[in-house]
Amino acid sequence: MKINKLKIINFRNHSDTNIDLSPKLNIFYGKNGSGKTTILESIAVLSLTKSFIPATDSALIKTDAEFFNLYAECVNDLDIKYKINVTYNGTGRKIINNSFGENLIPKKIIGEIPLVILSPDFKSITFGSPQDRRQFVDIVLSQSDRLYFEELTKHKKLLKQRNNILNNYSKNKHIDINLLETITTFFINSSAEIIYKRHNFINRFEPYFIEAYQKISKLSENPNIQYIPNIENYINSNEITKSLIIDYLNYKYSKLKDIELIRGLTLFGPQKDDFVFYLDNRLAKESASQGQHKTLLISIKLSEFNFLKNVRNETPILMLDDIYSELDSERSIEISSIISNLNCQTLITSTNKDLLNLLLKNENLTSFFYVENGNVEINAI
Repeated sequence: MKINKLKIINFRNHSDTNIDLSPKLNIFYGKNGSGKTTILESIAVLSLTKSFIPATDSALIKTDAEFFNLYAECVNDLDIKYKINVTYNGTGRKIINNSFGENLIPKKIIGEIPLVILSPDFKSITFGSPQDRRQFVDIVLSQSDRLYFEELTKHKKLLKQRNNILNNYSKNKHIDINLLETITTFFINSSAEIIYKRHNFINRFEPYFIEAYQKISKLSENPNIQYIPNIENYINSNEITKSLIIDYLNYKYSKLKDIELIRGLTLFGPQKDDFVFYLDNRLAKESASQGQHKTLLISIKLSEFNFLKNVRNETPILMLDDIYSELDSERSIEISSIISNLNCQTLITSTNKDLLNLLLKNENLTSFFYVENGNVEINAI
């Protein structure tokens, strides 16, 4: 997939920005706060329906404006054109594309523009909480499997309903047991679907991750990923079934239901899952050096790229947000070499134009954009 034209209106500090993108390499440079990352955010909204920086839709509207509008013209690997428009007016979104028409819901567009984003903030995938790792897995799976995104959306609604019932009991000591049991059955079935898909995903994704890490690090370390679902007696086996997962969940529910009533909260399910990274059988979060964490993060994102490309039969767009500021010269050269070999459309932001010009000087079809106060000037070298 490649984006040919991008239009940004009243989004963050951009009033009316029009960009013709190179099919190969696009470099956006300028001072911090100039609006470079906003360009990448706009593409994330057009692809994933949300920014990779936590923010409400209202917070994305330019100050003193009443709406934002984002538009992109793309072409996929089969040379089929794709157009997408997302507008938010303060009360709701309107999503239009040329594949499904108007008034679309998010599940209709997620994955249409396969996207891989790497930012220094994403170090939380290896350093941070289980929620950070679940979010990473959810984004990859949602782009590769539309049914997963639908199930995830349904599960969030069921979790909210179940928590409301439990919370009402903890406050008022009154509960409709039949309603709780019915919601719990739906919740467990949905949970089993998510766990089953996450289980299969890790088994498919891990070989990509191991290959990428060993290629980048050029070290003898052996990396691996372990999925830790919030169920009883889980064994990472290819023979696991949804029926068996449902049994696991029902057993956990039977152990926790009295405590749940007291606390007024759901205490089991995939919203408590974790994904753990290891190096030489040691927990990376606790034992890896800063350099190893950087290598892990780059490896994870390279794995995401290759996984999506193979599963979707479509080349993702790669977006790198100020990552060179986090890398030493050796890793900067290595990742630049990797980018050159991916043969994809890439967007890079940086405050250091000279460094990027040096690292990527031999690249063909490179466009440089200078960004200042939400204004973009092309080929400003």
